[in-house]
Amino acid sequence: MNIIKAISISDRKGTRKTNIDTTRLIANFGLENDAHGGKWHRQVSFLAQESINTMRAKGLDVVAGNFAENITTEGLDLTSLEVGRHISIGDAELVISQLGKICHTRCAIFHQAGDCVMPREGIFAVIQKGGTIRIGDAVKVEENISRSAAIIGSKETEEHQGDELQRLVREKFHPAFIRFDAITTREGGTLAAILDDLTATQKTSDIVVFDPSGSLGLALTGYSPKGNRPNCYQRETSSIFYCRSIAEVEGLPLKL
Repeated sequence: MNIIKAISISDRKGTRKTNIDTTRLIANFGLENDAHGGKWHRQVSFLAQESINTMRAKGLDVVAGNFAENITTEGLDLTSLEVGRHISIGDAELVISQLGKICHTRCAIFHQAGDCVMPREGIFAVIQKGGTIRIGDAVKVEENISRSAAIIGSKETEEHQGDELQRLVREKFHPAFIRFDAITTREGGTLAAILDDLTATQKTSDIVVFDPSGSLGLALTGYSPKGNRPNCYQRETSSIFYCRSIAEVEGLPLKL
């Protein structure tokens, strides 16, 4: 049976979480009183007890919550779930929003064991419908899968035009969630690396590359054009739209 083995929260990011018996999932936010809650695509983190057991077999004295996961499951193969898949816990409904993560800095667990399972085997979700959850509750994998969307741009774009871009992407593609990936100079922050992750691993339905400067266009020249529409590409199962202005985003085709 697929169940909740542990529930964990913390009041600060970057710290090991504290185990609790029950909590409330808040729609479009996350776990009540947890520092990772907010209006973004990684509201709730999951890790399987089986993954923790793998690290214990390497000699680490770790328990649920030590990997900063919110919900520790037992019996469920989290890595088999895809982005957009709905799951339910009691009255609450969540949508898987990210598989694994890129760690730009090595955590204490990695330095102790030379490995960490969270980047490979942890997953994240957004909350569509809230509700109270408890240790021992069943985790049910639903049949429905929703669309997902991503915006790629600079930190400045996210700060000054992020809300408007998200509104337009939501109107055009009707995704269950939208993630914003900022291009940086850090490892894993280049356009090529972000697109590799979004298309090959996350299999994001629709991706908007927002590039007012025009500096990123050449990076997409090797991609396969999609139909007769300019600056529209197909990679894996993802549609990629290259836009240099808000007007171009407004002109994207509607997907119903």
